[in-house]
Formats: sequence, C-alpha cells, structure tokens
Amino acid sequence: MNYLKHTSIIVDLRELIVLLKKYEFTPTLIEPQNLNALLKAGNEIFYIYDTNDIVFNVSASGMNSNPEVKKIVVILNTQYQLKENLSDKSYIFEKYNFNLFIKGYWDKAASTDDDSNFFCWHLDRELATDGNFAHPYYHFHAGGHHIGERNPGELLLISSPRLPHPPMDIFLAIHFIILNFFNTKDFKKQKEIIDNENYQAIIDRAQKRVIKPYFGAFNDDSHEDYSKHNLFPLIYS
Repeated sequence: MNYLKHTSIIVDLRELIVLLKKYEFTPTLIEPQNLNALLKAGNEIFYIYDTNDIVFNVSASGMNSNPEVKKIVVILNTQYQLKENLSDKSYIFEKYNFNLFIKGYWDKAASTDDDSNFFCWHLDRELATDGNFAHPYYHFHAGGHHIGERNPGELLLISSPRLPHPPMDIFLAIHFIILNFFNTKDFKKQKEIIDNENYQAIIDRAQKRVIKPYFGAFNDDSHEDYSKHNLFPLIYS
C-alpha cells in the first residue's frame, strides 16, 4: 500500500508541483511560493502540511457572482498533521483544519491586499457528533467564524446546516479547486491536466488514502472512527 507511505506522499507532492507548472497553473494562476514551501529539503519525512495561504487567481467568467466582480481569488488555507503510522482502518489525521477563502474584486488589476467582497468555506472535523444540531463527523460549513470578521451587509449567516463531505488532503484540495473554480472555456489546460495519467495516479492514491475509507463506512467496512451515522446523521445507524 504505497499510498499509505509518507515517503510516497512526498514524491507525489513533488510530481504534482511539476505537473502544475507543466500545464501553466503556476506561476500565474497558482502563486507557487507557499506550495513549494510544503517541501522540506532532502528526503526528510514529515507529517505536518501547512499551505500558509496558497493563492489561486481565478477567472470571474461564468461564476455568476453577486455582486458582479471582475476578478476572483481563492485562497487555500489548510493545516493538518498526518499520523506517523497511516491505516485505512482509522482516520489518518492527527490534527485537521481546512479553509477556502474566496475574494471578489471590482478591478482585474487588484491585489490580494485590496478591499474585496468576501466569503469562505470551512471543512471541519467534529468528534462530538451528537450535539443540539446535526453535526456530521466531517462537514462543509459555509461562512464559519471567519465571515464574522467582515461586514455581512444584508446576508443572514447561521451555523447550520453543516454539509457532510469527506476530508481532503493537499492533493484533493487542489483537485477540488481545479474542478470547481477553473472554467474550461477560459482555461483549456484544466482538462489537459485532469486527463494526464500521472496526475490521475496521484489523485487516485489520495482518494484511496482519504476518501475510500470514508465511503467504505456506508458499505459496512470496519473502521475505528467512521460510522454511517456520524458521517451522515440522516442515517440512524
């Protein structure tokens, strides 16, 4: 099971960075400095992954934003720690924190430091799943605490519902952003990288490592931490 070896994960990360450059995502569409910072010198094995705000410059075309903006930036901010010994029978994250910050600008030439419209998505893990509201073990949460730092205008933001969703590591997070924020009409390279066999193999290994155990719970696969109910509270048991 090479996909559960830390050394193999590091090799995949290096290869992913090469592919993003080959298909022209970096340096223009994805600002590479924080992505490259994930890699440590030499062959050192490491377990903590801190994206420290990877910036994705996305076309506003086809986004149907409200209010209408000229430029959209997606910022991936995730910090997680993998367990030293990975298993597909227990959760692999020692610590987990995942945020997508979405900024909209009136001016295409705006920088990320300029004033912007703002929203965010938070992919959270909650061990105490039986609270006052449905609380899936892993869930997407629109807004979250970060939205409170902004003036919401006429928006009504509440803490529920939380949408069940499998966790994502750095590979799946980048794949998620490529699929959901890069318009194939404006950027033909999107389809090219997804069709690349090496890219597909990297994502396949990440899916086996992170997503397959999650959905295995719905097939009654044995897992120390996942159950149908804690992953999807609409299911009683």
